[in-house]
Amino acid sequence: MIVISFRFQRLVEKLLSVKFVIFIVATVLLCFGVLGGGEWLTVALTVIAGREIQKFKDFKTSKKVSDEEALGSD
Repeated sequence: MIVISFRFQRLVEKLLSVKFVIFIVATVLLCFGVLGGGEWLTVALTVIAGREIQKFKDFKTSKKVSDEEALGSD
């Protein structure tokens, strides 16, 4: 039960992220004809690129911390 609660909380956090909200707003605007396909694609690619850059930064930070911990354990 605790695992389900934790996963639900993480899902809500992801759904409320700024990048995801921008993506949803762009999709709604596309459906109503306010945005064209090119503009929507630009928004979608920007959101995807932002997520990948954030993952890369998080990976570099965690790797740096792991390397520092490994040096201290000797």
